[in-house]
Amino acid sequence: MEPTWHDGLSRTALVELVEALLLAMDKSVPRLDAIAHHLSLMSQQGEEQEVLGGISDQIADIGDELYAASDREKLREWGNEIDMPEKAH
Repeated sequence: MEPTWHDGLSRTALVELVEALLLAMDKSVPRLDAIAHHLSLMSQQGEEQEVLGGISDQIADIGDELYAASDREKLREWGNEIDMPEKAH
């Protein structure tokens, strides 16, 4: 029987959930980058559009954070650490 994790989810269900979330992030990051780029271009049109530059920076930061959070290698290491049985001291 497969071990269960938090709230009774199996490891398989958790892996599927994480993979779906990563796929959603993969789709979101390029869109956020495009939005940030267009807002940045619009903000260069004049002072009345200056606030768009700040919004553009914030959206770009969100995209960077999502990209960092979707680091597959880091997530794989985290999952392997959870799977390791605790060492006896």
